[in-house]
Amino acid sequence: MSVVGPRPERQHFIEQLIEKSPSYKKLLRIKPGLTSIGQVSYGYAENLDQMHSRIRYDLIYLNNINFNSDMGIILKTIRVMVQLKGK
Repeated sequence: MSVVGPRPERQHFIEQLIEKSPSYKKLLRIKPGLTSIGQVSYGYAENLDQMHSRIRYDLIYLNNINFNSDMGIILKTIRVMVQLKGK
């Protein structure tokens, strides 16, 4: 696991996500993270539709992985935590 990367989904949902969004397979190729742009921008996903919506953020991250984007996500995570805006 890394600090920044797509949040791992529960095994129960992975096959359903791949069926609904085949591009989800790309996210399985990289290490999951403690925080992600999907987590801080979209929030916690409770069901398949919400997970599908959050995947868009993580796919954008996948195409833009670099130190600066990771630092930005870490800072945004801290801001969400301090302001108690996370869900």
